[in-house]
Amino acid sequence: MKNTVDLDFNERQKLLQHFYEYFQDGYQFEEFLKYYLEIFGLDEVVVTQRSRDGGIDLKAIRKGLGGFSETDSISYYVQAKKNKPNKSISVRNIRELKGTIPFGHKGIFITTAKFSRDSIKESNNDLSKPIILIDGKALIDSCIEKEIGFSYKPIFSKSIMDKILQNTGIVDSVEKQITANDIRAYILPIPRDIINKIPENLTKLKVSFNGGEFKQYNIDNGRRYLGGIAQIYRQYGLRTEDNIIIPKKAKWNIADDNKITIII
Repeated sequence: MKNTVDLDFNERQKLLQHFYEYFQDGYQFEEFLKYYLEIFGLDEVVVTQRSRDGGIDLKAIRKGLGGFSETDSISYYVQAKKNKPNKSISVRNIRELKGTIPFGHKGIFITTAKFSRDSIKESNNDLSKPIILIDGKALIDSCIEKEIGFSYKPIFSKSIMDKILQNTGIVDSVEKQITANDIRAYILPIPRDIINKIPENLTKLKVSFNGGEFKQYNIDNGRRYLGGIAQIYRQYGLRTEDNIIIPKKAKWNIADDNKITIII
């Protein structure tokens, strides 16, 4: 279940302050991040700070395609800083992290504070050692989304209900989940109701994604899915450059001329 909570600046700052004050020290914060990184799909997460492993606080990997391949796995070196939310991480901290990362590996810097403008620039200036930055705001937002350490009271929202009703305006639309397995296989399963409306002699379909131009896509011989949509999955954030899989829902509609519109 994904939670989306509308927070103004003051509300978020209060949550971040409570979050920061919870951890007794940096070691406890690192132990929390081990759990946090595992929730977000990293594997073999190890806390290394107490072994004095070159200033790196945690190490982790993301396995290759399907979780089986070791040849394209990614190793991450993680720096954790439990700093006051109103403090800024300096460019020197980013440079120190880069100095400990072997060539071809990636870094993650996670803090309860924020990053200075120069530190953000520094994190992106060497493609051989990219650094992913997660500041206090992003950390809180991601914890809320994954229900890590936060509880909720249901609040009726008229604005959300209005959006739901507005989005039901597509006639004869069908909603279908795009699963992690679909994304890994680079296929897009066609809803049964849509398949039944496609003439049996058609081997290609003209499809528009999210209001874009219509392009032709192949239907497999079993008339179950569309192929050749790898770029679509990357374009609309279902598969990131780091091969993170993000399942989403798709709303399908077929017109009388057999053109299909899909909203992801």
